[in-house]
Amino acid sequence: MFLFLALILSVGVFFRYGFSYLSRFNVFFSSFEEEEANNGARDTLPPAPPIIDPLPEATNSAVLEVVGRAEVSSELGLFLNGEEIKKVVVGDSGNFKIGDIGLEEGDNIIFALAGDMAGNVSQESVRQTIILDKTPPELEIEFPKDGQSFSGDEREIIIKGKTEDSAVIAINERKVVVDLEGDFEAAYSLADGTNSIIIIAKDKAGNQTKEELGVNYRP
Repeated sequence: MFLFLALILSVGVFFRYGFSYLSRFNVFFSSFEEEEANNGARDTLPPAPPIIDPLPEATNSAVLEVVGRAEVSSELGLFLNGEEIKKVVVGDSGNFKIGDIGLEEGDNIIFALAGDMAGNVSQESVRQTIILDKTPPELEIEFPKDGQSFSGDEREIIIKGKTEDSAVIAINERKVVVDLEGDFEAAYSLADGTNSIIIIAKDKAGNQTKEELGVNYRP
């Protein structure tokens, strides 16, 4: 009889409290399994490498602006000559613009990396080199000389000079070919009286040197 009463009491206690504890155990193990599943599905895929729009080959401005695209919401780091100089968060458009980049005299190597919220880091963007050059190109006019006079059948002259091999020459706004040694020649037809000849040499960085000659012609 005693054992029977104890059994009845045990069954009552189980129905009174057992289901509550079982429910709690079930929630615990469910959350544990969910956490395990989330850890198994952790993001390990790095963002695509950022894209930086083409930069000029050379510039005479010490301050540069970089524009490009990267994964939305990623943190983008911009590097100059191997050192991280700027860090921005990429907006919903995927575009970024970073200004006030101070360049060094000579070669400047620029690239970017992007990191996502899971800590994955992209490969480098394509490295680009931009030259900071503030020195105007040399320009030497060999012929004619300023103030020189011509007459008769000397109406057609050949202007000759020398500059940097990569410079562009314009004579009175007409472009002239420069050879690999920096030499240039151009035929020029003189008008009666005083002729003003303006020669401009311009390099890739935008620096320019200007020479102005005045020559005379009498028929």
